[in-house]
Amino acid sequence: MFRRVLLPLLLILPLAAQGTPPTLREAVERFDAAQAQVQTLQCPFALTLRRSLLKTPSVTKGTLYLQGSDFVHFAFQPPEDLILHLTPKALISYSPEAKAGELMKIGLIKNANRKFLGLGQKLSYLSEYFQIQLGESRDLPGTWLLAMVPRTLAMRKRMQALNLWVDKETWLPRQVQWVERSGDSWLVELGPLKINQALPPTVTGFKLPEGIPLRSEFSFFATRKK
Repeated sequence: MFRRVLLPLLLILPLAAQGTPPTLREAVERFDAAQAQVQTLQCPFALTLRRSLLKTPSVTKGTLYLQGSDFVHFAFQPPEDLILHLTPKALISYSPEAKAGELMKIGLIKNANRKFLGLGQKLSYLSEYFQIQLGESRDLPGTWLLAMVPRTLAMRKRMQALNLWVDKETWLPRQVQWVERSGDSWLVELGPLKINQALPPTVTGFKLPEGIPLRSEFSFFATRKK
């Protein structure tokens, strides 16, 4: 299940013909097979949040770390005071300067993984819930665009679209975007990926300091209004 809430992670798999879009079946097979090879990953990211009721989007940056199915860790750069650490069992949000955090057990959240759609699900899994179209991207040159719209009524009530851009030469992810029913959108742009290299001990051994007050919630997605 944790594979469904992580960023799309792929190894280098060149396409048979770079100028010709692969078939959807080929894309699914390549995506899924490559994702299964990734044990660790590290890369810079930029998160752009556009809210329908706000004129100016907010942009935050940081570094993303992933270790197999164990965890995904987002370390935000200043002035953002935030660390997100997601495991198969819990969602943790920690503010070092504020010395406060939030902890939400996965089992307590209904449909929690919808909040992270596009962050690592296999295409074979996504195809059960989305209609997928594959084509060349006009927004990001040198990439294929996988444009997805919800199949199920339950999903359509929550989301409008899920989009994934993959590099033509390497078949690695470049961007992922999900658009909520309200019109709010989340765009994650990924920098150079370091795959299957050792992660920092502060990340692999991440623990909240003793005595940190924890609220039983996970409000990150509801509060990014800066």
